[in-house]
Amino acid sequence: WFNFRATQYLADNGWAKFSRWFDYMSWYPLGRPVGTTIYPGMQVTAVTIWRTLGAMGESFRMSLNDVCVFFPAWFGAVATALTGLLTAECSGDKNAAVVASLVMSIVPAHTMRSVAGGYDNESLAVTAMVLTFFAWCRALRNEKSWPVGALAGLAYVYMVAAWGGYTFVLNMVGLHAATLVLVGKFNGAAHKAYSLFWIVGTLGAVQFPVVGLAPIKSMEQLGPALVFLGYQVLEVTERVARAKQLAGHAKWRFRIRCYALAAACVLAAAAALAPTGYFGPLSVRVRGLFIKHTKTGNPLVDSVAEHQPGSADAYVRYLNFPFYVAPVGFVIACAHFLETKSAAALFLPLYAVVAYYFANRMVRLIIFLGPIASCLSGVAVGHLLEQVAGNLAWFAAGALEDKDDADDKTKKKPASKGGKGGK
Repeated sequence: WFNFRATQYLADNGWAKFSRWFDYMSWYPLGRPVGTTIYPGMQVTAVTIWRTLGAMGESFRMSLNDVCVFFPAWFGAVATALTGLLTAECSGDKNAAVVASLVMSIVPAHTMRSVAGGYDNESLAVTAMVLTFFAWCRALRNEKSWPVGALAGLAYVYMVAAWGGYTFVLNMVGLHAATLVLVGKFNGAAHKAYSLFWIVGTLGAVQFPVVGLAPIKSMEQLGPALVFLGYQVLEVTERVARAKQLAGHAKWRFRIRCYALAAACVLAAAAALAPTGYFGPLSVRVRGLFIKHTKTGNPLVDSVAEHQPGSADAYVRYLNFPFYVAPVGFVIACAHFLETKSAAALFLPLYAVVAYYFANRMVRLIIFLGPIASCLSGVAVGHLLEQVAGNLAWFAAGALEDKDDADDKTKKKPASKGGKGGK
């Protein structure tokens, strides 16, 4: 109800008043300074759609209430299409993409947040999350696709505007970028793509009062920032080594010296800033992902059912058949990465491991499993369809070849000689 009230207030009073709005009807009896405590992406998007439809004429005009009712369903459909694109980008299989979209459209982990009338932040956040992941993987397709990293950054800013779960998206991309270094897939294109993503995303994120300087101060968001710094050190080191024409042991000694110097600088900066209180602590909810839910220290967080650990029953209820099929797709996705060594191919297995861990720690985060379970189910079923189609084509080709051989033998068989009376 608050989400619709906030949307109505924005539509009636505009952004300037909305950003300064103090709502006395929320957080009773204290009230709520809405402008500094809300993720406004959903409200801004809904009002924009409502005004756009009104500008298109009476045939398209809808009430703001109706727009908010249909909002989750519309963006659920967009998330479904984006899941197919993400699957195609990471697996290279169009069949898998079609199946993944079909699964995403019906998997309970997604439909519970995309049903018409369920006007909540997650209904937009899932779309923004999958869009960010797709744009990031698309930026890694080849040496010339790195500018798409800027679009990934913009999609991430949209995610920040939509939901506090943006920290998962940021850390997921940062973890993938770091893993690319470990598997030997770091190159100039990856450096440019991630640098664009982090710079554009961070500059956009800090514009929201509810976020502030958290991307460069919060402990739960410093990991991607360190990856950004590490990418700069790696790129500068490689460029200097090439300029000096170093090779072999000399090149590695130079690298180690540069890495050690950079690590020393980071540690010195951290040691200097830590006593000043610059670094913020982990939030209560994030701490709950790494320790038992009964020990977060916040009774409100500990008592909420959504914050309890995940269970097999919850996975079956919210994932349904992908609970059984997705593990097969995970194995196939891992094999695909080992075969192709593609940077994008690594994303699906990594996303699956991280999302499963967090969902296992907090049942509410099963929402993160919806897209990846759909992707992996698509990979599994798409691989099966490919194998079946290949076998059918092989059998059909074999049958045609046997028929042609039989026809050739019939044509080459000599005609039977006539009887003695024929002479």
